[in-house]
Amino acid sequence: MDKRSFYAGKTVVKVEWWLSNCSPYPDLYWARLRVFSDGSADAAWAESQVYGFDREEYAGYFLSEDEYMRFDSMDEEDEADIGVKKSEISPPAWQSDESAAFEYLGTY
Repeated sequence: MDKRSFYAGKTVVKVEWWLSNCSPYPDLYWARLRVFSDGSADAAWAESQVYGFDREEYAGYFLSEDEYMRFDSMDEEDEADIGVKKSEISPPAWQSDESAAFEYLGTY
């Protein structure tokens, strides 16, 4: 499936930010997971490379396998591992980049 077909007729219904648990502060590595109106999702480690999935859970598996965790679910142990309190950091503000590379993975 190509990028145009994947995004056709969809709207974003949820955005989650994920954080690498292998990147100590201040060198934090972020990922974004977006869920669309039809239940599909995309995941990106950077604004320039996006991966499409049939369902949100597959995008989550994809990010988890690369040792990313949901920012919203960070706890005290995660804060100690990274070296900063959750309240002291915030996700980046990525814009949708129409020129970003896209790869459809479907299931994962």
